[in-house]
Amino acid sequence: MKYKIENYEYFDERAGMIKIVPSLYIEDHEQYGDYFLTEILNLSLDYLIEIVFYLEQLFEGKEEQYDFGYEVYSIECKKDISQVIDTFNEWKCIAEIPTEELYELTRDWRNYLIKFQNC
Repeated sequence: MKYKIENYEYFDERAGMIKIVPSLYIEDHEQYGDYFLTEILNLSLDYLIEIVFYLEQLFEGKEEQYDFGYEVYSIECKKDISQVIDTFNEWKCIAEIPTEELYELTRDWRNYLIKFQNC
């Protein structure tokens, strides 16, 4: 999974000022479902911290499975493969992602948000 994390700068006309927000772009994100990027972007920092913790528990063999999601998808994680489940379409698996890649994405996004918050 290829992705880019950076600051997005824009002019807010109502506030009359330039604003900067963290931005995540996942290359070919549609292959993981139409709403996958939106789901990841809507995860709170506290939830990301929890997700990363439990994915690390999977890799250490302390957990066998961990599920998380925001609204449309449930991401069912096992040590090697995670499945993106569409909860609005009969709980159908619409994509599989290596769990290591999902872990790296959520870890890097979490770390970026922590850094951004502390600036």
